[in-house]
Amino acid sequence: MSAGPRFPADPGGRASLWAGLAGGLFAPLATFGFGLPLWASLPGAALVFLGARMALAPRALFDGLDPGSVDAATVALARDVIVAARADLDRLRAAALGLRTREAARHLEHLHGIVRGVLERVEGDPRRMSRVRRLLTYYLPAAVRLGEGLRVLEAAHRPDAARLAAVGAMIARLDTVFARHADRIDGVAVEGLDVELTLLADALRAEEAGAPAVPADREAAP
Repeated sequence: MSAGPRFPADPGGRASLWAGLAGGLFAPLATFGFGLPLWASLPGAALVFLGARMALAPRALFDGLDPGSVDAATVALARDVIVAARADLDRLRAAALGLRTREAARHLEHLHGIVRGVLERVEGDPRRMSRVRRLLTYYLPAAVRLGEGLRVLEAAHRPDAARLAAVGAMIARLDTVFARHADRIDGVAVEGLDVELTLLADALRAEEAGAPAVPADREAAP
């Protein structure tokens, strides 16, 4: 059950396909529908293709990120992990769709949804990668190998019931692990909430004791 090589999918293939379709339809439509001469419709078709290609091209990862907000090494690491994780997600979905064991397939689909949400969050802020890197680089590839391995076991002429059960049980356990690691992405916000709760509790105790309700260092300036 080797993980196999990882090749990022071509993100611009679908955009090129639709742009080519738009450009290909423009020439006959302009020539036969609107009476434009062929020498005018052909360059127009090329312009339509280029315009559609630019409009439909997928946005590069972290394209709008402020260069001064995150160091280049963090961005590069997040980009590499995300590209590999996207390829793993495709394999995970394919494995889930090919399983006959519906319970395991359901768990794999849930894992797919968890990781997809994590990737969306990291794409918004690459600094979050440090909190979910193990999920994306260790547990996700492991889940892929288990899903693909389960498909192999199911396809055997004499399936090994013990192995099927063991792999299915491990996939179910990964469901809990994925959720726990995904929740770590909001660790900073949760820690900030804990601090706020402590400060509010202190303020309320002070107010009940007759002292000023708000700590002096947090009072707004007049």
